[in-house]
This record gives sequence, structure tokens and C-alpha cells, in this order.
Amino acid sequence: MRSALTADLVRLTTLRTTPVYAALLIGACVGPIVLMTLLYDIEYRGPLDAGDLGKCASIFHVLAVVFAGATAAGEIRHGASAVAFLTQRRRWTSLLSHLLVVAGFLVASYVLGMVLALLAARCYPDGLAMTGRGWAYLGVYLLIILAWAVVATALAVLTRSVAGAIAGPLVWMLLLEQLMAMVPMLDPVLHWMPFTAGLDLAAIVLGEQSGPPVRAIVVLAAMVTVFGAAALAGHTRRDAAG
Repeated sequence: MRSALTADLVRLTTLRTTPVYAALLIGACVGPIVLMTLLYDIEYRGPLDAGDLGKCASIFHVLAVVFAGATAAGEIRHGASAVAFLTQRRRWTSLLSHLLVVAGFLVASYVLGMVLALLAARCYPDGLAMTGRGWAYLGVYLLIILAWAVVATALAVLTRSVAGAIAGPLVWMLLLEQLMAMVPMLDPVLHWMPFTAGLDLAAIVLGEQSGPPVRAIVVLAAMVTVFGAAALAGHTRRDAAG
């Protein structure tokens, strides 16, 4: 397992796209806060809060899906999985190590980006107001992002396609569930959908929505379990891409 982690870490750090993704992910966190400070409108007075940082996290979320899907599919297409199959005793270790390295990269980018965003918010004319719920909200949002990164990686393993790994989650999050939200009769079903469940969980933690978070947690856990199991089965039983 240690050798698999080392190999994936070296592979990620040597990719030319890694610094680009790092800049985009970090910029997604701090960029909007800087723009809000520079374009300050006196008609919208009030300090920045976790909700404003959540808007930054939503941009980070989309980029994280792109990064996870493109990285996994790209490695498969370029033969990284084939090398792993030849050099490691168990196939599942290469998938797990890849997920851990990708998660570590996303966590580091998110934390650094939010730290810079908090520093930038100190320059906002009306300041920054953070509560305990606000900090918990940012932490929960990171877990939601990591859950969708698992989905993108799983789709990359199953489809071996960059387009499929990226488009699948994004179309579901940004199109299908948004269309479902426009149909009132689907409202009971909508809250069992993974993207909406993530939004519900974040809103409950922030205090903007009442009710227990159990349903949202179950939905997200089921999503990760199903896609993770499917990816593991596909990765261990299928031959490497030629």
C-alpha cells in the first residue's frame, strides 16, 4: 500500500496539469471574496459570513469533480493502471491509493483556499462574521465535495472516458436535479437525490434549514458506497485499458 501511495503521489506531482488545477481550486475559494471586496456596493451592507464562503465552495465543488474525473480517466488511458497491475500484489490498492492521493490534494487545496479567503475577507469593508455553525458548514461542504470526487473517479474507472467521468456528475448536479426541482410533484423524491441531499445537509448544519440530517447522510453514504463498490469491482476484474 505504501508503494502504491508513493507512486500515485509522484505521478500527481509530476503532471503538468496539477499546478493548473491547484491554482484554479485555490482561486475558486479566494477569487470571489477578492472580487466582492473590490466591487463593494454600499447598498448591500453587512459582513461576509459562511454563506458567502459557501458560494466559493460551490465553485470549488465543480472544479473538484472535473479534477477527479479527468485525472483518473487520464491515468487509465495512459496506462497507469496497467503498470499498477504488474507491480502491485492486489489491484484494489492502486484504486484506494489513487482516491487517497486525490482526496489529499483536494483537502489541501480547499484548506489553503479557505484560509486565503478568510484573510481576504478581513479586508472587506464590513468585515467577516463567522460562528461555530459556519465553521462546521465549511467542514461538511468539504466532505460533500469528497463524496462527489469518489463518484467522478468511479465513473472514470467504469467508463474509461474523461467526458463520461466529468459530464456524468455535472449533468446530474447542475441539470437533472435542477429540472426535477421545477416539478412540484417531485419534491418528496427530490430530497432523496444526492445533490439536493448534500445541499440539505449543509443548510441544516448552517442553521438555515430545520430537521434531522439523517436522510441526507444516508443518501450521500449510499451514493459513495454504490459507486465505490462498482469502481472496485470494475477495477479488479477488468483488464487494463489498451
